[in-house]
Amino acid sequence: MGPGTSRMNAVVVRQTAQGLCRYLQQAAPEHLGRGGIVVGYDGRHGSHEFAHITAAVFASQGVRVALFRRLVPTPFVAAGVAELGAAAGVMVTASHNPKEYNGYKVYWGNGCQIIPPHDAGIAAAIEANLEPWGPLPGLDSPELLSSPLLSDPWDRVSAAYFARLEHMRYLPAEGPQRAAALAALGTPVYTPLHGVGKEALLRAFQVLGLPAPYVVPEQAEPDPEFPTVVFPNPEEGKGTWSMTFQAGAARGARLVLANDPDADRLCVAEAAAGAPGGWRVFSGNEIGALLAHWVWSNFRARHPEVPPSRCVMLASAVSSKLLGSMAAKEGFKFVETLTGFKWLGSTALHLERNEGYKVLFAFEEAIGFMLGDMYRDKDGISAAGVFTELAAHTYGSGRSLDELLHELYGLYGAHEYRSGYFIADRPEKSRAVFRELRGGVEAGASGASAEACRYAPSVAGVQVLHVRDLGTGLDTSTPDRTALLPWFPGDMMVTYALEGGATLTLRASGTEPKLKYYLEVKGADAAAAAALADRLVGAIPEELVGLSRHGLSRPPPS
Repeated sequence: MGPGTSRMNAVVVRQTAQGLCRYLQQAAPEHLGRGGIVVGYDGRHGSHEFAHITAAVFASQGVRVALFRRLVPTPFVAAGVAELGAAAGVMVTASHNPKEYNGYKVYWGNGCQIIPPHDAGIAAAIEANLEPWGPLPGLDSPELLSSPLLSDPWDRVSAAYFARLEHMRYLPAEGPQRAAALAALGTPVYTPLHGVGKEALLRAFQVLGLPAPYVVPEQAEPDPEFPTVVFPNPEEGKGTWSMTFQAGAARGARLVLANDPDADRLCVAEAAAGAPGGWRVFSGNEIGALLAHWVWSNFRARHPEVPPSRCVMLASAVSSKLLGSMAAKEGFKFVETLTGFKWLGSTALHLERNEGYKVLFAFEEAIGFMLGDMYRDKDGISAAGVFTELAAHTYGSGRSLDELLHELYGLYGAHEYRSGYFIADRPEKSRAVFRELRGGVEAGASGASAEACRYAPSVAGVQVLHVRDLGTGLDTSTPDRTALLPWFPGDMMVTYALEGGATLTLRASGTEPKLKYYLEVKGADAAAAAALADRLVGAIPEELVGLSRHGLSRPPPS
């Protein structure tokens, strides 16, 4: 946040709202007139102001605005668009980024984050509407807040949200099985990391009949300064989790959970004597595997009449392929998408509406999870509730979550996954890396083609079998050597398929100054898969990224 056109501030937000409004008036006038828009905001600096600017811009054009009058988790804006039939939704949040950041997340009228062509259309409309349309009422003035065009959707949206969640309860409502499961679970410990998740999560646990978690008091309430953490992101490591672990140990908890500040992501850990610090932290891939197993097992038990072939689960291209292995054995359909829930949600909706599939679950490795009976975006509240019930059932059956996970590997094969990132503080540093990966070809440049690129024949001495480059559209594994996933000239995402069942992707983040890598080795022998994964990871910094050549740096210790 800050002054100028390259920062989040009141002027940029007003210009953005004007462009979004004009685009909706042109692209979806009937939907806009009928359903208006939904606007929500989190507890960050500026979020309240930016949300009210947005509401004022739309109200000035006679558009109805369902403006949440309280801080809300991001999933409730996605729910609001779906439940109210709105033409669009706006959530003001920077999710898990540091306190200096804010952001503007836009949903289309289908309840999914925007994808092409709407993203480009909105961007063009913003550029065409930079001049203020006229004076706006004071952001907290009676003129704005008492306008008949404004309403608070909380009661209606939250009632619908929790009604859907109630159907995700799989343990019996009462009886010895439930009693044993809840006794084995005990009282979990939870942190919203100074974010907005507490109220919704406590209600979710109540709806699912789970014991109310102990909430880490120092991190329980929204605080835009995030005073106890450097990065309010549970993926960042033990520093972010330290208070949760301390509270868990002090209370003898078996399970601890964390949402990120806007509560659309979930991270979990269980007490484990042999683990570092006494806690086994589960990755996004591992949480995804456990949730997929739980959802699949219970859906099959409840709905034996539905053929497995009509069910579908999804994961992003950089996430573990365990769902693919699971699908091959269980008979459901697995679909891979580009990274981000804008693609996962939109693809799920297409499969549902256009092809008649039952969407059960979707996830991405960055601790994002979508339960099929909820809404078409990642949701850390519903995922936390359903995962806690899964944990209770697992503990009640005499197993740990780690033991259950290894049972799944026994069923579907070992999947050794490694991921990490390097800091690229300027975009040109990442572009230089990808230009080198392509043999000196600047993807997206005039006259450049996929066939002009030259890629490494091996990594760490392991032969490259196929290359997929979503910045040139090349995929050497397909008959016509064209990528099946959507691709965009110049995008920085290259995937190598290597001997030994390894898949390695390098990708420049679209929201953070990071160049990321994602590696998975699938095989029957877990030790051999792990050894190959370690060998390949060791080659990434210099052999592929050229850390020292391109001026990238390693992340600070967690």
